[in-house]
Amino acid sequence: MRFLLRFLLVLVMLVVTSGFLLVARINTESYKSAVSETVLAATGYELTIGGDLSLSLFPDLGLALTDVRLKNPAFRQELASTSSAVLSVELTPLLRGQIKIREISTADLHANYFIDANGTSIWSTGAAEPGAASRNPSSPGELTELPAFSVDRLRIGNASIDIQDASKQARYQIDNLSLDSRDTNLEGRPFSVALQFDYENNGMSAAIPMALRSDVQVDLSNGSFQFSNLQLSITPMLVTGAITVSGFPADPIYEGSLAAEDFDVITLLESLDLKEPGPATGVGLDADRMLSFSARFNGSAQRATLSDFDLSFAGSLIETDAEVRLATDLAPLNVSYNVNAGALDLSPFFTEQLPAAEETPTGLTEAAQSQPQAELPVELISSISLLGGISVESVTINDIQLQDVNVFTNVEDGVLDIEVPPASLFQGSAQGTIRLSTRGGEPKLEVSQTISDVNLSELTPLVTRFNAVNGFLQAESSYAATGGTVGEMLDSLSGNSAFSITDNSVDIGVIKQVFTAIAALSPNGEAIQQWPDVIRFSDLSGYLILEDGLTSQQEVKLRMDNLDISGSGQIDLDAQGFDYDLLFTVLGAPYIQTIPIDELYHNVSWPVDCSAAFADDVSRYCRPDFTRVRVIFSQIGANALRNELQGIITDQVPEQLRDAARALLRSLLN
Repeated sequence: MRFLLRFLLVLVMLVVTSGFLLVARINTESYKSAVSETVLAATGYELTIGGDLSLSLFPDLGLALTDVRLKNPAFRQELASTSSAVLSVELTPLLRGQIKIREISTADLHANYFIDANGTSIWSTGAAEPGAASRNPSSPGELTELPAFSVDRLRIGNASIDIQDASKQARYQIDNLSLDSRDTNLEGRPFSVALQFDYENNGMSAAIPMALRSDVQVDLSNGSFQFSNLQLSITPMLVTGAITVSGFPADPIYEGSLAAEDFDVITLLESLDLKEPGPATGVGLDADRMLSFSARFNGSAQRATLSDFDLSFAGSLIETDAEVRLATDLAPLNVSYNVNAGALDLSPFFTEQLPAAEETPTGLTEAAQSQPQAELPVELISSISLLGGISVESVTINDIQLQDVNVFTNVEDGVLDIEVPPASLFQGSAQGTIRLSTRGGEPKLEVSQTISDVNLSELTPLVTRFNAVNGFLQAESSYAATGGTVGEMLDSLSGNSAFSITDNSVDIGVIKQVFTAIAALSPNGEAIQQWPDVIRFSDLSGYLILEDGLTSQQEVKLRMDNLDISGSGQIDLDAQGFDYDLLFTVLGAPYIQTIPIDELYHNVSWPVDCSAAFADDVSRYCRPDFTRVRVIFSQIGANALRNELQGIITDQVPEQLRDAARALLRSLLN
């Protein structure tokens, strides 16, 4: 990291200063003041030496410090501190303009790298370095003009780094860091580097041991770097490989390969705190959780290519290739990719136990509420060109199997398109498209989906709430939304879904329950309990219309031959429930009379209140509005009496008296 390089620069400055101090024979306290002044003038940092300072001239130019602290005067926090620092330089090569360091070592080094809410680092001095405006960091001449440099022994023990970024609300901690390297040089001679530390971020429950080892060869005169026998360890994963860089820095070209043998991917996710530990989270104990991969890559300052990326996981080989071309003045960032996989069996990663009816998952509501202010990647979509596809032979999760899964993505001119062609699902198929346009102001989302001939009997074991309906589902949905965040999209969501179920059978227990409660108020009574429990309908269809957001009023309709259920209502994500005012109507002719009822009650709309929590038992979802039901029965009774008296008047009252009789009847009944 840049701030560590700056700390080492401070140590080098100390060597130069110490040589001058030895020749001048300044006393020890003056040494400290002179060293601090030199560091302040060269770097802008305040160096405090709280312990001893010792210098030596022969056989090497050496400096040893204890209790050393480094601080930026512009900030209250310390930049770095160490209990001891040792620097030893061979004197003779130094006189020839070469820097040959015998040893650089520190003990208990601690460094802080803090960034405030405005993005300013405490390592920033706020002033340009001398000559910075005229230097070209990419100039190859600058590297070749560096003096010969080597370090016989570079050793940092028991170091720690605290990284805090208030602008991103992020914090990271590195502890127990040790770095050991021998014969570090820039002249092309091979040397080894060993680094290990414990890493932890502010969301992790425990630190993760990490280690990096490699043989390194650096030749600055040719602008080349080689990392061989590379080993990166993140328990339980060990990545090995090699990387070569040439043409640095003017026109860097790199290539390399990385590979990892089988490792437990679940344990890795748990180590990184990306997954809760333990089998209760949905991963089977006997799962084949092993993953391995190998990849080759190459690139330059303008492009990067990932080729032959093979990943073995979930019983299948996943092959990937990708290419990235960096943005230019004439073209945006360009990304292309292709992923092919065989039969993926993810069943071992999910428990077989399904939630009971009263334990209905609330994943939908939780997902909708989790990050309502999360911003959509508008800037990325506007600045990138992307083209790629994913092709999977099949995906199996317990009783769910998707076959011939293909997903195509395209981003061009600020528009993201995702297309999923028909994929086999439960003996039928499902397909859909997503378009997110960031052109012309506020982002606009369009989603469409089509389901054909999906066998609901195969879905029932997965979602037990649907066990009342069997058949083959046909459905089409189309929705649109606008907004720059997830919350704004949900609040503006509008569209409709229409469905039908063919070759069906329906358990009408809830419907019988509603009509039984209604019939209890009827003066004549109805034999509702004689209705069959399961009915096959010739026409089972419906729709849902949504306007002005997911939680706004929704219009719903369900038709089952001569039974019509329609009304409006809404869902409440905060309360995880719903509230709909519905009308249950048994229609008369010419509709097929699948639901048997007295003709007196044909075409009568019965008010039903359907409001409950998602987790409630289905039997508690709906109940009649008894107050309004009583009014309807009174009206039906009055109408029946009126019709009967009208018939008597017609049949028995002389014609010349009928109008008067009807007028009297109206005044009495009204």
